[in-house]
Formats: sequence, C-alpha cells, structure tokens
Amino acid sequence: MRRKDREITDFAAMTDIVQACRCCRLGLTDTDGTAYIVPLNFGFTVEDKTLTLWFHGAAEGKKLDLLRQAPVVTFEMDTDHQLIPGDQAADYSFAYRSVMGRGTVEFAAGEEQRLQGLRCIMEHYTHRSDWPVPPAMVRATAVFCLRVTGWTAKAHRAP
Repeated sequence: MRRKDREITDFAAMTDIVQACRCCRLGLTDTDGTAYIVPLNFGFTVEDKTLTLWFHGAAEGKKLDLLRQAPVVTFEMDTDHQLIPGDQAADYSFAYRSVMGRGTVEFAAGEEQRLQGLRCIMEHYTHRSDWPVPPAMVRATAVFCLRVTGWTAKAHRAP
C-alpha cells in the first residue's frame, strides 16, 4: 500500500468498514481475459478472523458462468464519502473508508447453506436474520460466498 498513513490494520476496524458498506464490487475475469466488475448486495460472517462475504443472484447468467470458470476473484467496497474543500483546486481532497482484497468463490451446497447465505445478506441490511424465506425462492436462487484470502483497508478522514 502506497499511503501507509491511511492504512488500517486493526481487524475490528476493518470489519467496521465492511459493516458500513452497502455495495460490494466483485472483479471477475471475462472470457476474453478482460476485467468484468459487478456490484452486488452482500452479507458477511467472521470466524477466527476470517472474513467470508455472501452473495445471491439469478440461477443463471454471465456472472455465474464467469465465477464457475475462474473462482478466484477480487473485491472492493467503500463508504463515508465526503468532499474536503480547499482554497485551490489542488487543495481539494475526498474522505472515504474502503476495503479491497481477493478470495475464492464457493457455491452454496444445498438448500440449508443457501438459506444461511440469504439470511446473512438480510441481516447485513436489516439487522434481522429470522426472515422467513419460501423454500421455492431458496431453490431458485444462486447463493455463493467469497472466502477472503487477503484484504486491506484504508481511510482518509475529513479534518
């Protein structure tokens, strides 16, 4: 990381950023070798200081095809955006908190794990995990997780 003065290494502070974020962007590799970025709603779990991100979507489509072909992906999230004005254009800056990293995608195995992932996503946005989810919806929805193997965080705050 170039700006070590903005780096966050405390695990709890890093997960606080994840909690505050509302969108996670996955960086996938398209079939022609170019980047393919997709913004997604997400949930997350932490176990033994290991971050796992949960996602859902349609049971078919380009995103799932790419994930099956190349399950090692990158991710990025950011929050707390604020313009920091200055007296001159060069004095302007921007406040933010962000995380980025990489990991391997695994598709949920069976209805119970899909339901677990869907409830995790709902808990992230509503702070409730006891939502009833119709079995037909669980069966029709693709659920996958990203087992994070490495990630960094940084922040730039307004004075």
